[in-house]
Amino acid sequence: MALQSGGNVTVSALNVGTTAFGTGNVGTLNILPRYRPEDVLAAIARERITLFAGSPTLFVGLMAHEAFSETDFSSLRLCFSGASALPVETLRRWEQATGCGICEGYGQSEAGPVLTYNPRNGVRKSGCAGPPLPLTEIQIVDVTEGTSRLPVGEVGEIRARGPQIMTGYRNRPEETASVLRDSWLYTGDIGMLDADGYLFIKDRKKDMVIVGGFNVYPREIEEVLCAHASVQEAAVIGVPDSYRGEALRAYVVFRPGVAATEEDLSAHLRERLTKYKNPRDICIRSALPKTSVGKIDKTRLRSESEDAGRGNLDPA
Repeated sequence: MALQSGGNVTVSALNVGTTAFGTGNVGTLNILPRYRPEDVLAAIARERITLFAGSPTLFVGLMAHEAFSETDFSSLRLCFSGASALPVETLRRWEQATGCGICEGYGQSEAGPVLTYNPRNGVRKSGCAGPPLPLTEIQIVDVTEGTSRLPVGEVGEIRARGPQIMTGYRNRPEETASVLRDSWLYTGDIGMLDADGYLFIKDRKKDMVIVGGFNVYPREIEEVLCAHASVQEAAVIGVPDSYRGEALRAYVVFRPGVAATEEDLSAHLRERLTKYKNPRDICIRSALPKTSVGKIDKTRLRSESEDAGRGNLDPA
């Protein structure tokens, strides 16, 4: 965990330079030995942090900590979010509580690692990963062959090219050939571009669920769940269904001190989603499994679901 401060300027490990503030001052990197929410909150107030970078899981965890409401965030000038898609409700709650905006971006390790970012000065759209970086091209193509470019507003696979794209995976020619085609990096992510060239991430291609012949992107359901007053985190996966082929299963973690029933959540979803997008099951959890970089681990959730289907585990 790294934060930076110094003089009138504090920058995070991901800041491009203190000249963004026009002060010319040199920033100081504050490195924490490990991530503990209470230490991060204390450092923000004590060191007068001005730039702070994190993942959606980190923002959620900090807001859930008992010390969050007592922390002085008045020094913050800008926050950045990456690693995974930032729920709109998480962004809204953070900005309302701290008074500091979050600029969300999008990228991959194969792309050095940033492709798009919401500008600090200019139009910033919530639920959006922003426009492409300079010298970077983003296109949306069909999800089956990846050869037909789709028009503005249509959903498909995101492909990108630019100077930051990798030349290939080391000693893995077949995998390189599958993602690098005709100078384009095929990201495996699903998204759309609006009329301003801003990128909206819908989901991972591999996470798409086909329910009764309809393509469903779990992130849409997760966003609706996170908009419920009781929900802190949510994850949705596809599970086998004898009638529809696949069905949706939602996993939910409640905010500290609040709760709801499965019926409450189901009613919330029915009011906002078409019928085939409503989860068959809603599982209440005290926590969701995370990867080493703090993303919700859907692979593990799928594995647990498969074990439950064999009678080895209770999915709730």
